[in-house]
Amino acid sequence: MDRACSATPWTQFTPTASALAVRNWLLAAVVTLLLISVMSQLITTDYQLPQTKPSPPIADVHLPKLIPTKKIYHRPEIVDDPQPQPKWPRNKETVDPGPGIFTMEPPKPGKFGKDPALVSRDPLPVFKPAPRYPSTALRRGLEGYVVVEFSIGTAGNVLNPRIVGGYDNAGNATDVFNRAALAAVARFKYQPQLEGGEPTVRHGVRNRIRFTLAD
Repeated sequence: MDRACSATPWTQFTPTASALAVRNWLLAAVVTLLLISVMSQLITTDYQLPQTKPSPPIADVHLPKLIPTKKIYHRPEIVDDPQPQPKWPRNKETVDPGPGIFTMEPPKPGKFGKDPALVSRDPLPVFKPAPRYPSTALRRGLEGYVVVEFSIGTAGNVLNPRIVGGYDNAGNATDVFNRAALAAVARFKYQPQLEGGEPTVRHGVRNRIRFTLAD
């Protein structure tokens, strides 16, 4: 089924559209005339550059003339006959044995079969630690001393310590300090006794070990 359509060969202008087009043309003409008048005035006007203050004059700079310098090197003088160096004495390569040779002879025994020049001395104490204060005597506030007898061996150690007697400050016999005194003496160290340069055992050595409370 064919559809019926009406074709218009030209565009229809309404009165409102024609009035708007005329107004636009008039506005364009007015703007063009204004531009032409402004350009004509710009062309006919004689413009001058604004006056500026003259810049201060710059003085000329004069550089001094540089004179090239030339270094003169002098050759060292050559000495034909230099000063002789002193001669140092040389070490002797041989040793003068001297008038004779000394010989060492073993020492001769004395009257008692020992050399009297060899050292003989008594034992010397090296280390004697302080004894520990017994707790029983400390609680009771007792002070006193113990006499201990022992022997000193060839290595300087204490041998066979024994109690000779123990007493308090009032002179009364007591054994409260005996064990602490024996423990302290057992740790004593000595330089052994020497007889004819040989260490020997020393018997009958006695020490008094005191027990005193600090003030």
